[in-house]
Amino acid sequence: MSVTIPVVSTPNVLGGKPRVEGTRVGVHQIGSLVREHGWSTAAVAEAFDLTPDEIDAALAYYEANPQEMDAITTEANRFRKRLADESRAPR
Repeated sequence: MSVTIPVVSTPNVLGGKPRVEGTRVGVHQIGSLVREHGWSTAAVAEAFDLTPDEIDAALAYYEANPQEMDAITTEANRFRKRLADESRAPR
């Protein structure tokens, strides 16, 4: 019997971005670490105290919603650029 792990979005948690229910771990973060940065699912599960089912659910959502994930990436990149532009730290 498989366990269904829901991916949820709530306005007051992670800015409404999809996450694993009961956590503040975003689907985009999991997908990015595994698909873009080469982390193993076991490493992500250990780092964030998630189960394999939770990782699988997040990756399934990540892969099923590429436009949403791209929009989250774009937003994060714009935020990083704005911080860099406004930073007083030496470059």
